[in-house]
Amino acid sequence: MKIKIDFKIFLLIFCYILTNNIEAFSIIFIFMIIHEISHVLFGIILGLSLRKINLSIAGFRIEFIEKEVTLNKKSKKRLKNKIFIDLGGPISNLFFMVIGLILKKENIVYANLIIFLINILPILPLDGGRVLKNLLMLKYSFKKVNNIMIEISKYNLIILTIISSLAILYVKNISIAIFVIYLWILYIKERQKSDMVKNMYKVIGNRK
Repeated sequence: MKIKIDFKIFLLIFCYILTNNIEAFSIIFIFMIIHEISHVLFGIILGLSLRKINLSIAGFRIEFIEKEVTLNKKSKKRLKNKIFIDLGGPISNLFFMVIGLILKKENIVYANLIIFLINILPILPLDGGRVLKNLLMLKYSFKKVNNIMIEISKYNLIILTIISSLAILYVKNISIAIFVIYLWILYIKERQKSDMVKNMYKVIGNRK
């Protein structure tokens, strides 16, 4: 198993230090880690072994060594495994939100609500985007789903940017802007991958 840390995460830490929200960040960061550990636990429940963990400003990216039965890209079992794993993080946040409500700990409820709402958004490469993508792939081709998800991610990011702009004016927290900008960077990378897929299909089509 390889663990790779994206040092952009320290930029986010710096932003929270500048805005004097170190305590709030600490709580959110702890539950971010729990969120990602939950992905790992859900994968282990499926009997998968870890290959790599990549820690970045947007969270962890986890790769599992899949069983031979799930290696076929068209396998519905493989897609269902991915959906189950991707839902693991948001489910953990809902669980701790309930715990926070029971214990009357507003900071726990608030932290998990933020992480849940962000990750459940249908934007690639967030959990919600990956879940929606894999759900669509149960019925449609990879090429079609790829195009659909790029468009869905774009329009949801536009909406998120507008809402975040209003939120920045209200709470005056620069970290919100940093996160949204980074999501756009991730989207651009996903768009580039999508274009590569389109070009690949064009090449294959021309050869036929």
